Amino acid sequence: MRAMWSGEIAFGLVTIPAKLYSATKDLTPSFHQLHTECGSRISMVRRCNKCNRDLEWGEIGKGYEVAKGEYALFTKEELAKMDGDDGPGGIDIVEFIDPEDVDNVFFSKSYWVGPGGKSARGFSLLREALVSTKRAALCKVRIRTRTQLAMLRPRGKLFALDMLRFADEVVPGDEIVLPDTKDATERELQLALNLVDQLSGEFDVKKHPDEYRAAVEAAAAEKVERDEVARGADEGEERVPAGVGGKVIDLADLLARSLQVAPANAPRPAKGLKKTEPATRGEKAADKEEEAAKEAEKKPKKRAAGKRG
Repeated sequence: MRAMWSGEIAFGLVTIPAKLYSATKDLTPSFHQLHTECGSRISMVRRCNKCNRDLEWGEIGKGYEVAKGEYALFTKEELAKMDGDDGPGGIDIVEFIDPEDVDNVFFSKSYWVGPGGKSARGFSLLREALVSTKRAALCKVRIRTRTQLAMLRPRGKLFALDMLRFADEVVPGDEIVLPDTKDATERELQLALNLVDQLSGEFDVKKHPDEYRAAVEAAAAEKVERDEVARGADEGEERVPAGVGGKVIDLADLLARSLQVAPANAPRPAKGLKKTEPATRGEKAADKEEEAAKEAEKKPKKRAAGKRG
């Protein structure tokens, strides 16, 4: 599997070369919007309703709604500056925690983290330290353009990097109003316990396949068999080679110096991660559509210039 990024894990004065890999993939069937008459994919038009005309990408900015119908406009440079850097960052450990203290409701997306560079000594040392102490590392991670909270925990010979939601992104359960309920009777409780015992088993996710995806794929295969296929002209996708990063570390010296530094000190910022391919299929598709839209806008101008010549 190719790495998505290469960069460093930083804690104290120690920096450990590492590579980031996707741990999940979205296999939910996706559907394109087509013109039913000719079977070609349609384009999304960027139109200003007030000016009553289509816009080019250079005319479009980002706005944060401050009141109904009122927006504070921001440039890409302003948004990058607010996040502290222009480009992608690293995996900065801020503290070590008990993973049991993190409720599952905070988890959003997961990645694999493997060793990078020529040596995996530092990577292995951190992994063994977390295994021995049964701890996980709470980190600040920049993926694409935004710094997020994450938990780094050992999983076999790798680390699992679980992206976490911020505290105010989780809706407290006590905000949900529940109806008044009566306690279950002894007989009802016993029946429920018997049912739980009867349906208990070891977790094996392979026993529960995605039936919807299987049904869509089977139906699509039948349509292909009957030649009920719309043949549009879609361009292929280019693949970007994975990056390479890392360096050899004097671990003993850096670990000793880290212990002399006050724990309250901020972690040393990690060097930038080198992006080698988009993080998700959705982001990749969005970038592809944006490039295609820009090319489509250029073509009419070229034809018009040719006629004048």
